[in-house]
Amino acid sequence: MNDPAAIGLSARDRANTEQLEASDPAVSTFVSASAGSGKTKLLTDRLLRLLLTGAKPERIQCLTFTKAAAAEMAQRLQRTLGRWVMLDDAALRRELHALRVEPTEQMLRDARALFGTVLDLPGGMRIGTIHAFCQSLLRRFPLEASLSPHFQLVDENDAEDALTEAREQMLARASTPESQAALEQLAGLTSADHFGRLIATLQDHLPRLHGALAMGSGLAAAQRRVLGVTATSAASVIADAVHWQSEHGLREAASIVRDLGAKKSSERAVRLLDWLCLETQDRQDHWHRWCEEFLTKEGKPRAVSGFVSKAVTDRHPELASVFQAECERVIGILDACAAVRVASVSTALITLVAPVLQAYADHKEAAGLLDYDDLIGRTSRLLIDPGAAWVLYKLDGGLDHLLLDEVQDTAPAQWRIAHALTDEFFAGTGARDADRTVFAVGDRKQSIYSFQGADIEAFDHSHRLLRDRVKAAGMSWRETGLDVSFRSTRPILELVDRVFANPTAAAGVVGEGERLTHYADRAGQAGSVELWPLTQPPDPVEPQPWTVPEQNQGLSSAPQILAETLASWIAQQTGGGVMLESKRRPLVPGDVMVLVRRRNDFARALVRQLKSLAVPVAGLDRLMLTDQSAVQDLMALGDALLLPQ
Repeated sequence: MNDPAAIGLSARDRANTEQLEASDPAVSTFVSASAGSGKTKLLTDRLLRLLLTGAKPERIQCLTFTKAAAAEMAQRLQRTLGRWVMLDDAALRRELHALRVEPTEQMLRDARALFGTVLDLPGGMRIGTIHAFCQSLLRRFPLEASLSPHFQLVDENDAEDALTEAREQMLARASTPESQAALEQLAGLTSADHFGRLIATLQDHLPRLHGALAMGSGLAAAQRRVLGVTATSAASVIADAVHWQSEHGLREAASIVRDLGAKKSSERAVRLLDWLCLETQDRQDHWHRWCEEFLTKEGKPRAVSGFVSKAVTDRHPELASVFQAECERVIGILDACAAVRVASVSTALITLVAPVLQAYADHKEAAGLLDYDDLIGRTSRLLIDPGAAWVLYKLDGGLDHLLLDEVQDTAPAQWRIAHALTDEFFAGTGARDADRTVFAVGDRKQSIYSFQGADIEAFDHSHRLLRDRVKAAGMSWRETGLDVSFRSTRPILELVDRVFANPTAAAGVVGEGERLTHYADRAGQAGSVELWPLTQPPDPVEPQPWTVPEQNQGLSSAPQILAETLASWIAQQTGGGVMLESKRRPLVPGDVMVLVRRRNDFARALVRQLKSLAVPVAGLDRLMLTDQSAVQDLMALGDALLLPQ
């Protein structure tokens, strides 16, 4: 796209133009919008323009990803409609004109009436999360979904307790040879708590797990094939590896080095020849010695100089490649051994997890409970099942416009629900007078995080599928982007664009042939990016025997050093010598925000260091209130008092 300044547009004007095009209620649209580009405003504008053009509010379904996003959108819509009631004609005309709506006298009356219309709507506007939509749908069609009409949602604590109970039952009943062998294999690799977390992870991937279990006895072999090995054990991999085709060439190379090499390389050559003289079984028993000669303690291939000196290489240049080839062969064999072990451990894990998840599913079935994954799965099957086609018919009669928010976080199972709705949306459009539209907004770049099972391939596939369906129905389709950021300043955005101008960095983040470009609405505001060097851990200090150290030793680490450095920098910046030009005052600690990937030891070390430097800091403790024993006791008391019994 062209630079807004080059064509006489400010970034704000560009953003308004893009948002007006994207919110056109007559066109189905797929919007690519970066963080901070006004997605919530865009969705609100789309809803307002749909209502102003005569769309019935009860026939609009807006699916967001979080409850907070749904509440924010509903509040914005309500505030805007409420404000319209109070505005005079001139002010209301300006607002309608900003939405590209002709402000006729009738339109003014309709705009003011929308507040009451939406307020009187049973249940309000249909703005909610995908899970809330699924729950509502299953409540409406429980028999078609093979559910009890009185099903309940299981909360996270109850689900965790049920999984724990199922796990304990499995461990108590693990008496078959297969389960005993699986327990022995996993016992030395994981703790009970970590095993519980693995069960919860597999619970999130039930469809794939069911596919694996359907393979029966062929699962282990299939896992090994995926990992590129055919051997059934690491021992068999090593047994096949102790004799190889180029063994004779290596023996000759080692003999030359033994006779002509320097002392160190000659001694290594002798050890290699000794191993090559062993019988097959002895070679297998001493395989680790062979690996130690070719690999370092870190598992990296040794340098050629460790096998043959320069003097010998000058006379026999072919020797270096012989030893390098064996280094690579040894690494490949060790990788194969690791792959076999991974396949074996995976099989053991599935052997133990399968009965746990089955017991958990039986518990939910008996108690009439559903979790969030069940909501998605049951709804997906309900909408796709040919026997329940009339469910889609009933939905089709109640929906005219579908709005999807944050589609980069939409998992494949959730996409199937959206596609089931839109499939009927654009089938037989001539049977109804109303225009039907679909609107989706998201950021492809963010889909790489795979949040909640989101998949970038599913994102691209769904994008194409929506486009093809709309066009096949002979309706208007538009693809647009929001590339103006209201959040970041220009230097930060320019850095991002320059990083992803590199094709290697751009691969998988932007589509093929696309170029990442951002424009800053905060024009003229200061901003900078500093790239600090990686912090290296200090060299360990060897304590002197029989002396008492003056201070604690061995407690410094790279995170600790980084925390100390950053805290000192913040203290210096907020000491009164740095001006915050936008506020015309010195920078103060409250102006500084530190974002960390997780609240780990580094975050705690940073808070401690800031406090030691007398820098006011909002510590992590305010976010951990529910971890305090007193608070947990009060919450448990409240839960007990709220029990119907």
